[in-house]
Amino acid sequence: MCIDDFAHYSTLSLSLTRGVTIPTKIVTLELGQPLPETIAQAEAYDRVWLIVRRYGVPVGQVTIENARTPVWRDQLRSEIIRQLSRSLIGQKDHAQTEEFAKATGLLSKVPVEFSAEPDLADLLPDLKPETGRRFFLSIVVCTHDRPDDLRSCLDRLTRLEPGRHRLELIVVDNNPASRLTEPVVRSFPGVRYETELRPGVASARNKGLSAAEGDIVAYIDDDVLVPPDWPARILAPFTDERVMCVSGLILPFELETRSQELFEMYGGLGRGFQPRIYDERFFNRSRRYVVPTWNLGATANAAIRKSVIQHVGRFDETLGPGLPTGVGEDIYMFYRILKFGHICYYEPAAYVWHKHRRDMAGLQHQLYNYNKGVVSYHLRTLLSDGDRRALWQILWDLPKWHWQRLTRIVRGHYDYPLRLLWAEVKGNLAGPYAFFRAVKMRQQLG
Repeated sequence: MCIDDFAHYSTLSLSLTRGVTIPTKIVTLELGQPLPETIAQAEAYDRVWLIVRRYGVPVGQVTIENARTPVWRDQLRSEIIRQLSRSLIGQKDHAQTEEFAKATGLLSKVPVEFSAEPDLADLLPDLKPETGRRFFLSIVVCTHDRPDDLRSCLDRLTRLEPGRHRLELIVVDNNPASRLTEPVVRSFPGVRYETELRPGVASARNKGLSAAEGDIVAYIDDDVLVPPDWPARILAPFTDERVMCVSGLILPFELETRSQELFEMYGGLGRGFQPRIYDERFFNRSRRYVVPTWNLGATANAAIRKSVIQHVGRFDETLGPGLPTGVGEDIYMFYRILKFGHICYYEPAAYVWHKHRRDMAGLQHQLYNYNKGVVSYHLRTLLSDGDRRALWQILWDLPKWHWQRLTRIVRGHYDYPLRLLWAEVKGNLAGPYAFFRAVKMRQQLG
């Protein structure tokens, strides 16, 4: 068993009882290694939660309700087979532990042409990767007065394994007047420091885009930690020239508090363990329903081919954190890339760890901003792109969705605080005003 050094969070609040947290043991298990005889200290926890990886790639999650009893090798093996065998069969598989391969019938078949580049073997067959590609990757971290998070983030980024690729690291300070960010960046030789005086993360992302020298620009949030092989994983889909954007899996770094648990219940930032292709069919799938570009993930872990910007434009500076709209600059960028007929790819192999907010007040404010941003995003697609599907979403689908959840909460079928649901509703109601405030701000800034 391999325990990932990022996955050292010790308690996961997965209780479905109001106000009660159940400690959960979190481990990361590598299928390419023999299963352990037992999970260390499992008897101190009510639940064991496994992030199962195969050759470093997360392939699924296994939950064991052990009720403060030891978890032995046979139980571990049987639960992995029971919970993951269906999702693993049918994928391209590398070598497994002998017993797991026999139990599930999985075989090891890696295409010969990818033997020197195993990252390409994990891609969906609809892609047409070219072997031997080398990229210049610019990694941009946009930050606003979070020096401790930034220091942890840069500590991991500066230890990445570039392989055959070339890397550069850029930090964009969105509030240089505070003088909190520059000293942190200066303590990491080789990391470029840029400033952006205009408020909003979208402006900071655009500044990073201008400063980047690479042909691929990746965005990592300052509260994210990356594993060493992340560059090769996020770059692999770009070996197909049609791919213009790649987003990755975002796993919670810790789930020790009720607020962190509720954020995962809300939907979190992860988008599953299966790679997916998004193209024109996804964009035009319905004349009624909006394009759910949030299914692609977020710019907490995403990369863009720089050449596509000349077609789709830069990040919309009326959307996103730091502005009245709250969020939305990333999903609108995904929207534009898809609208112009390009391919976006979701690659769970390019995973990162994200630090969720630990307190309820922070979560409540976050969900309020999320829901302001969603409405603002729809208004932008309506006004700039003529997408009338936004009207149906704002006037019908969102109210219907909130009403259905309210009904489930009142009936006791859904353990979700009413105050968080109310924060979401208020965010939706405030969305139009927030959007037009942001538009006015941009006009005043020229």
